[in-house]
Amino acid sequence: DDITSQRQHYCTGTGSQQLPVATTTYLSTTIIFLLLHTFVPIRYIRSVFIMKYSSKISLLLVAVWSVATSCAKNSHDVPHPHQGILKAYEPGPFEDLKLDSNDEKLLDSGKPVMKQTQGEDLGGGAICVQDVEAPKEAVWSQILDLDRYKGKVPKVAESKNYKVQENPDGTHTIKTKMVVGVIPGYSYSSYYDHTYHSQHDSLTWTLDYEKTSDFDDVSGHWHLEDHPSKPLCTRVFYACDIKLKGSVPKPVVNFLSKTALKTATGWVKKESEKSPEGKIPKAFLSPALQK
Repeated sequence: DDITSQRQHYCTGTGSQQLPVATTTYLSTTIIFLLLHTFVPIRYIRSVFIMKYSSKISLLLVAVWSVATSCAKNSHDVPHPHQGILKAYEPGPFEDLKLDSNDEKLLDSGKPVMKQTQGEDLGGGAICVQDVEAPKEAVWSQILDLDRYKGKVPKVAESKNYKVQENPDGTHTIKTKMVVGVIPGYSYSSYYDHTYHSQHDSLTWTLDYEKTSDFDDVSGHWHLEDHPSKPLCTRVFYACDIKLKGSVPKPVVNFLSKTALKTATGWVKKESEKSPEGKIPKAFLSPALQK
């Protein structure tokens, strides 16, 4: 708490107002330059260092940007500044996504097929397809187990449901607080409003706009289908659009999107294939199937 209060004091001066964007951008650039200039020779930076440690440099950029633009944290128990900017996904198949023969070969080898789109301004979108050697029910048992993401999903430091309910239309609402670590000491806390559409084999989500999240906006979609040719196997589709707060450099947005593409379906494949007998939690089954 003392460290947090000092962080807010130095970032805001009063604890309620942020530094001007120009000042924080200058400070961010200066800090990164000084760190690199102090610990790594310039000629080495130009060659091996950037190639070998590009991902760590990107994480450092994210962390410094996070400190510079969101030092003054407001209470998360107040409404988000808006009620949604990114377009929400509809449940069901991705009708516009086409897979060619090269994609099928890549999927057959166990690797994901990744499609990425760059939105306007700070928006970034991503779609990933992954074949999993486990039945759909086993895959859903992993995706829907949001309370246990920590330890299974990379970078997730906390994941806890605070509301789970069945809706009159047969869908289920799952509201989850999730903390994603960037580097030790820096993380994003966000509140998600998931809707599980069992009839469409889809899970869609946005932010829970009744609470304040560190991300500006998020919109995502999991969709599962039986594999077109392999019995007891599943084809997984994942999409997630993220909008960050502040003036975020495009390379940072690209890095976050690519990281999400590589890890989102990877952990689902690993955990599902490890437990192919997994069952959908009873809380998300219709009353007839619970018996």
